[in-house]
Amino acid sequence: MSQDDSVSQTLPPATAPTPKPEAAPPTTYWTPTRLLMGAVMALVAVGVVAYVQWDEVDRLLNPPPPVAEHRFASNPAVDSSFDMSDLRLPEDQIRRGGPPKDGIPALTDPKTAPVGQAEFMRPEDRVVGVTVQGESRAYPIKVLNFHECYNDVLGGVPIAVIFCPLCDSVSVVDRRLNGKRYEFGISGMLYNSNVLLHDRTDQALWSQVGFMAVSGPNAGESLKHLDSWEITTFALWSEAQSESTVATLDTGHYTPQRYGGSAYEPYFQTDQLMFPVAHTDDRFANKYAVIGVMVGETAKAYPIELVTGAPGGRIEDAVGGGRVVIESLGETGEVRIAEVPDGAKALHTFWFAWYAFHPGTEVYQVE
Repeated sequence: MSQDDSVSQTLPPATAPTPKPEAAPPTTYWTPTRLLMGAVMALVAVGVVAYVQWDEVDRLLNPPPPVAEHRFASNPAVDSSFDMSDLRLPEDQIRRGGPPKDGIPALTDPKTAPVGQAEFMRPEDRVVGVTVQGESRAYPIKVLNFHECYNDVLGGVPIAVIFCPLCDSVSVVDRRLNGKRYEFGISGMLYNSNVLLHDRTDQALWSQVGFMAVSGPNAGESLKHLDSWEITTFALWSEAQSESTVATLDTGHYTPQRYGGSAYEPYFQTDQLMFPVAHTDDRFANKYAVIGVMVGETAKAYPIELVTGAPGGRIEDAVGGGRVVIESLGETGEVRIAEVPDGAKALHTFWFAWYAFHPGTEVYQVE
C-alpha cells in the first residue's frame, strides 16, 4: 500500500458543500397603512401642543396691531397683547376671571327675528330692551350670560349692549369716540369683580361700571351712555313693542339648548362674591339691585325696590342740574331708564359693584 493510499483511507469521504439558504426579501416597515397611522399620530400630537399652548399660538397667528407707546403688564394675570399704557386702575388688582382673552366670545351684528315669531323665547325670559332713533330691539340676557356683549347697529347708531353676570350689570353705549368706531370683546379679566372689555382697534381695556377706558389712547374717557332702555321680561317687551325685533339664539357659537340655562344660578342664590373688591358698604346686601347714575363727578344710586314702590312706579330726581327719570315696569325688578341728563352715564347693577367703583355715591331716598 502506497503512502497516498494510506492517507486516503484515514480521511473521511468527501461530501458536497451544503448550499446556503436564500436570504428572505427585506421587510418593508413603512407600509402605506403605517405611514397613514404615523401621520395621524403626528397631527394629534401637534393638536395637543396647540391646544395646551393656544394663547401663544393665537398671538403668533393674530398679532395685535401696533400701538403707540404700548406698555406690557407686569401682572401675570394680564394678557400681554393689551395696551396697558396710561393705566387708570391698580394693576395688581386686575384678576383673571377664568376664560382667556375672547374665551367669552362677544357677538357682532346678531341675527334677529320679529318678536311675534320668536318661538325660542319664553314669556319670563329677561331681556334688555333698547330703542334708538325709533328702532327697538330686545337682547336676551340668557344669551348675554354666555357672551356679555352685543356689538350692533340700531337706528343707524353703532351700539354695544354690555352685561356682566357677576354684577347683573347692564349698560348701553354708543361705540363711537374721537372719530373712531369701536368693536368690543371680553378681555377675560376683572376689576372689582366686574368685566373688563377690550377694543379691537387699540387693544385697550375698558371698565363697564367704571364708565371709561382704563388704558390706552382713550384712558380716562367715556363712551356716550344711552337712555331709553330697559330690563324687562320678553312678555312685557313684546306686548309694548310688538313691531320690534329680538336677537336670536343663532349666534354661531353654541346650540340653542345651551342658552336654556345659566352657570351663574348658584351664584345668584347667595350674597357671596366670587372675587374681592376695593370698597364695601353694608347699607344694602351685596346683590341688591340699583340703577347707578353718574353726572359729572356726582354719583347716585337708585334702589330698584324704591322705584317699584314709588307712586305710579316712577321716580323723578335732579342730579347735577339735570333730570333723572326711572320707571318700574313690573313687580319683579323690571325697570326702564327713561331719561338722564346729557352727558350722564347710567347702568343697572348690584350694589356691591356700584359702591366698589363709586364709594362716594349718594343714595336716593324717599322724602
